[in-house]
Amino acid sequence: MAGGKKTKGGPDTRVELAPFNPIGVHIQEEELGVIVTLVPPNVAIPPTKVLVQMRNQQNLRFTLDGSAPTPAFGFRLTAGRDPIMITLGPDTVVQFIEEAAGAILEYVWGQ
Repeated sequence: MAGGKKTKGGPDTRVELAPFNPIGVHIQEEELGVIVTLVPPNVAIPPTKVLVQMRNQQNLRFTLDGSAPTPAFGFRLTAGRDPIMITLGPDTVVQFIEEAAGAILEYVWGQ
């Protein structure tokens, strides 16, 4: 099942959600005025993906390489969009910060 929207003449930004097997619980972060680093659960088979989505009307910024996101720097996770899937490499460090007060991030780790 694919989510997201295909824009006429633009790239296909839909995310293929299957197969995705959750590891651990669904997490909600509400304190995003400072940098939040996502820490994978310590399990026998570590996650290789993380599924993230905004829950309200504020945008987030995120980085994947350990550099610090700011309200003006990093990839933008736009409020109201479908979830995105991030595939994790051995050196991936996922960090988020809100662009404006009130952002809420939801995510779940998976395989």
